[in-house]
Amino acid sequence: MSSRRHGPPCTIVIKLGSSSIVHETTHQPLLSTLSSVVETVVNLRSKGHKVVLVSSGAIAVGLKRMELPSRPKNLSGKQALAAIGQGRLIALWDNLFGQLGQPIAQVLLTRGDISDRTRYLNAVNTFKELLHMGVVPIVNENDTVSVSEIKFGDNDTLSAITSSMIHADYLFLLTDVDGLYTSNPRKDPDAKLIQVVDSISAIRSQGKSFFDQFPTEVSCIVSVSTTTLGSSLGTGGMETKIIAAEIATAAGVSTVILSSKRPENISNIIQYYDRGSSKTPQDNGGPSHSKPSSGPNSVNPSRSSSPTPLIRPLHTIFTASPSPMRDLKSWTTHTLFPSGSVIIDTGAHHVLSRRESGGRLLAAGVTGVIGAFASGQAVRIVIRRYPDGTASETADREAAYTKGLEGTRPTTPTMHTLSRSPSSAGLEETSTLEEPGLSMDDVVEVGRGLANYNSAQILRVKGLNSSYLPQTLGYADSDLADDIFTIATMYHNNSIRILTGNSHPELAQAVAERLNVPLVPVTVKNFSNGEINVKISESVRDEDVFIIQSGCSDVNDNLMELLILISACKTASARRITAVIPCFPYARMDKKDKSRAPITAKLVANMLTVAGCDHVITMDLHASQIQGFFDIPVDNLFSEPLMISYIKRNIPNWRECIIVSPDAGGAKRVTAIADKLNVEFALIHRARDGKSQSERMDLLVGDVKDKVAILVDDMIDTGNTLTLAARTLNEKGAKAVHALISHGLFSETNMSLIETLPIKELVVTNTIPQNVHASNCNKLVTIDISPTIAESIRRTHNGESISLLFGEWAEAREVPVI
Repeated sequence: MSSRRHGPPCTIVIKLGSSSIVHETTHQPLLSTLSSVVETVVNLRSKGHKVVLVSSGAIAVGLKRMELPSRPKNLSGKQALAAIGQGRLIALWDNLFGQLGQPIAQVLLTRGDISDRTRYLNAVNTFKELLHMGVVPIVNENDTVSVSEIKFGDNDTLSAITSSMIHADYLFLLTDVDGLYTSNPRKDPDAKLIQVVDSISAIRSQGKSFFDQFPTEVSCIVSVSTTTLGSSLGTGGMETKIIAAEIATAAGVSTVILSSKRPENISNIIQYYDRGSSKTPQDNGGPSHSKPSSGPNSVNPSRSSSPTPLIRPLHTIFTASPSPMRDLKSWTTHTLFPSGSVIIDTGAHHVLSRRESGGRLLAAGVTGVIGAFASGQAVRIVIRRYPDGTASETADREAAYTKGLEGTRPTTPTMHTLSRSPSSAGLEETSTLEEPGLSMDDVVEVGRGLANYNSAQILRVKGLNSSYLPQTLGYADSDLADDIFTIATMYHNNSIRILTGNSHPELAQAVAERLNVPLVPVTVKNFSNGEINVKISESVRDEDVFIIQSGCSDVNDNLMELLILISACKTASARRITAVIPCFPYARMDKKDKSRAPITAKLVANMLTVAGCDHVITMDLHASQIQGFFDIPVDNLFSEPLMISYIKRNIPNWRECIIVSPDAGGAKRVTAIADKLNVEFALIHRARDGKSQSERMDLLVGDVKDKVAILVDDMIDTGNTLTLAARTLNEKGAKAVHALISHGLFSETNMSLIETLPIKELVVTNTIPQNVHASNCNKLVTIDISPTIAESIRRTHNGESISLLFGEWAEAREVPVI
């Protein structure tokens, strides 16, 4: 009997609250619930899923051990109980998982661990390695050393941050109810389950009177009860779960609330969405690559392995954001918790938004503070919502601030105080507001950072030149007398500017949405004689400009548009100009293969450089040596990780397949894919009959008989190579043929001919627009490369390595299909 086919593997975080682990009054472990959770986790692991368990309950287990009736009121008492219960709790988990042969690991985190970027990244790497080893990490807040009240939110917030750290597909919050209700189901028999939440903000903003207007089957949110569902053991409740869902969904993680009494529903829920329901998990964060259907209960029969309709398990799902925050922004937003705010003027704001500022904030740019905080604590960087002064005054402030920045020496931000007084010295004297009546409603947050001075000291030096700091703060004899007032900012004012011409506006829009930045309005017109006129409607002065333009369709017009846009940005004083060219034009003319033949790819490289391009990002160059035609940096991205991920998730029995190259030029490509999949490869030799001059193909290396042949190439234009290769593989006895090709030009391809070829599907990327082609060919599948392009832009802008896009991280991601 054949094994049941499951959906693509996911990364899953399961959070279990205290009330689900121990009895609320007797404090005895709920072994039946825990055993069910363990069996569910092991079952998920057997299907290829990666699972992280976030477990509460250390304090509750400590209560049982010490025979105490209730939680102590003071922090030290809770920490002591956590120390007692932590070891017993992990021993309980180890015993239960050990009976099924599943190894586990304990991961203890504090707010400080994830507030420090280095420790945060170390934790991410630890999670990655544990999951790679097949271990189930069990995460808990390290209550024993928490320096403040135990208030991660009964570990709900911790589970959300964990899911963001590991780029999870699902976060399951197990609680004592089946989901989110319109009122407390324990007290109100008329309470109704809300199935799908598309807007968390609507939960807090809409009134209960709206409920009668909306059925629970649609994605509308109404008044809910969030304050009555906590237990006496935990510190959370439904409100903390909504906060957790807000954090997780913003990072692209679909969040589910369900009952801990039926943990086996986790598998059913994953299967429900995988087999064609509303596809709530998003393209970049969930296990589905299909678009949502009309409702959460609808099922696409073509995606289902059985005609039997699926029953929707009881749960509430919070849909993941279609444009999730990337790792750095998510970290600064949700883990760098601010203790107060520093108000800066518009001049300092403009300077700090530039990379060369180094994130260093001088005292001259500060106008006040909101709240009291110590040195080393996180603070918000804010500006007034309605700044005073004219444009010329703002420019004068910016010039003065820049001059002051040049006259100081950069320092490494520290977590300790820079004065001789304690970090909190003078806090009781702090005036919490610069002006009476000023509040957070009057300011806008533009960044966050770690303060090197406390709020009292900042008020004393605000607006002063750095040379006055030693005498003002009273440490003239200190070695730090010449140091400047700095804040180690994670400044998230975004200076990425994305432009596009007429070649592929859909891809540019998708990239901009994933980066959460708007497209710069650009008008491209043609004069009557064919000349191109470009108008950029917004300033790009001193900005990091990325121009997305692909070499497709009218390739010459698109190339000229790109060159003119680069020149226009250059003369408009853009700080850096990056040409993002998903499909490089004239890439096939990369060598002099016969007499008097041009090397046009080199000419294109020269034109881009002369126009003013500083950097090029492209994908799957026809020949890698084209990078050597440039005297500027070139990043050649590969679709290979996307293809590997697609093969693993969408081609049945891929472990028995064979990777085939239609010509000798693609040998390196197919052998690399075959090695990573640990399968065989084959090469086809293309020859021409001497008498009839007709082309034919022969299998040069490999045996495809009774195997699934996966044909891999970098480009399809006329379709002749694909036609010959597919028929050759079919004649040689291939059980099935799949074609995966990077660039689908289809300039001379009869799309109806593809339908008649002996192939299951033709998979291409959207480096070229495929809307028209897809409408004429049912076998055409288009992979969306916008996540890869967006991530490369983000990393380029932040000065990060893009090598991660070529490794296991990229291959493990879900492949979004348009």
